[in-house]
Amino acid sequence: MQEGFNEDQLGDIELFGAVGCDKCNEGYKGRVGIYEVVPITDSISRIIMDNGNTIQIADMARQEGFNDLRASALIKVAMGLTSLAEANRIT
Repeated sequence: MQEGFNEDQLGDIELFGAVGCDKCNEGYKGRVGIYEVVPITDSISRIIMDNGNTIQIADMARQEGFNDLRASALIKVAMGLTSLAEANRIT
Protein backbone atom coordinates (compact mmCIF):
# COMPACT_ATOMS: atom_id res chain seq x y z
CA MET A 1 0.00 0.00 0.00
CA GLN A 2 3.00 2.25 0.48
CA GLU A 3 3.47 2.34 -3.30
CA GLY A 4 -0.15 3.35 -3.89
CA PHE A 5 -1.91 0.04 -4.54
CA ASN A 6 -5.27 -0.42 -2.86
CA GLU A 7 -6.10 -3.57 -0.86
CA ASP A 8 -8.14 -5.06 -3.73
CA GLN A 9 -5.13 -4.88 -6.05
CA LEU A 10 -2.75 -6.44 -3.51
CA GLY A 11 -4.64 -9.74 -3.29
CA ASP A 12 -3.72 -11.13 -6.71
CA ILE A 13 -0.81 -8.95 -7.80
CA GLU A 14 2.40 -10.41 -9.16
CA LEU A 15 5.12 -7.83 -9.78
CA PHE A 16 7.51 -8.16 -12.70
CA GLY A 17 10.84 -6.50 -13.44
CA ALA A 18 12.46 -5.66 -16.74
CA VAL A 19 15.25 -8.04 -17.71
CA GLY A 20 16.29 -6.53 -21.02
CA CYS A 21 18.24 -7.83 -24.00
CA ASP A 22 20.52 -6.37 -26.66
CA LYS A 23 17.50 -5.08 -28.63
CA CYS A 24 15.01 -3.85 -26.05
CA ASN A 25 16.64 -1.12 -23.94
CA GLU A 26 16.42 -2.75 -20.50
CA GLY A 27 13.19 -4.63 -21.18
CA TYR A 28 10.77 -1.94 -22.26
CA LYS A 29 10.81 -2.06 -26.08
CA GLY A 30 7.31 -2.61 -27.39
CA ARG A 31 5.67 -1.88 -24.03
CA VAL A 32 2.63 0.30 -23.67
CA GLY A 33 2.85 3.91 -22.58
CA ILE A 34 1.52 5.28 -19.33
CA TYR A 35 -0.74 8.25 -19.80
CA GLU A 36 -3.10 10.46 -17.89
CA VAL A 37 -6.07 11.25 -20.12
CA VAL A 38 -8.78 13.57 -18.88
CA PRO A 39 -11.67 14.28 -21.22
CA ILE A 40 -13.09 17.77 -20.89
CA THR A 41 -16.44 17.10 -19.22
CA ASP A 42 -19.02 19.79 -18.54
CA SER A 43 -17.77 20.15 -14.95
CA ILE A 44 -14.13 20.43 -15.98
CA SER A 45 -15.07 22.85 -18.75
CA ARG A 46 -16.79 25.11 -16.20
CA ILE A 47 -13.66 25.13 -14.01
CA ILE A 48 -11.53 26.07 -17.02
CA MET A 49 -13.94 28.82 -18.11
CA ASP A 50 -13.96 30.20 -14.55
CA ASN A 51 -10.13 30.42 -14.63
CA GLY A 52 -9.79 27.50 -12.23
CA ASN A 53 -6.40 26.07 -11.41
CA THR A 54 -4.88 22.64 -12.07
CA ILE A 55 -5.65 21.44 -8.55
CA GLN A 56 -9.35 22.15 -9.05
CA ILE A 57 -9.29 20.37 -12.41
CA ALA A 58 -7.44 17.36 -10.94
CA ASP A 59 -9.86 17.17 -8.02
CA MET A 60 -12.86 17.21 -10.36
CA ALA A 61 -11.30 14.62 -12.65
CA ARG A 62 -10.74 12.35 -9.65
CA GLN A 63 -14.35 12.90 -8.51
CA GLU A 64 -15.51 11.93 -12.00
CA GLY A 65 -13.51 8.70 -11.88
CA PHE A 66 -10.51 9.51 -14.05
CA ASN A 67 -7.15 8.02 -13.08
CA ASP A 68 -4.17 10.26 -12.51
CA LEU A 69 -0.76 9.30 -13.90
CA ARG A 70 0.26 7.34 -10.78
CA ALA A 71 -2.96 5.32 -10.70
CA SER A 72 -2.63 4.58 -14.43
CA ALA A 73 0.93 3.40 -13.89
CA LEU A 74 -0.03 1.14 -10.98
CA ILE A 75 -2.84 -0.43 -13.01
CA LYS A 76 -0.30 -1.35 -15.69
CA VAL A 77 2.10 -2.69 -13.05
CA ALA A 78 -0.71 -4.88 -11.67
CA MET A 79 -1.43 -6.12 -15.21
CA GLY A 80 2.23 -7.07 -15.68
CA LEU A 81 2.71 -4.55 -18.50
CA THR A 82 5.50 -2.63 -16.77
CA SER A 83 7.59 -2.83 -13.61
CA LEU A 84 7.10 -1.02 -10.34
CA ALA A 85 10.56 0.49 -10.79
CA GLU A 86 9.46 2.05 -14.09
CA ALA A 87 6.20 3.31 -12.55
CA ASN A 88 8.19 4.90 -9.73
CA ARG A 89 10.63 6.44 -12.20
CA ILE A 90 7.95 8.26 -14.18
CA THR A 91 5.41 9.18 -11.49
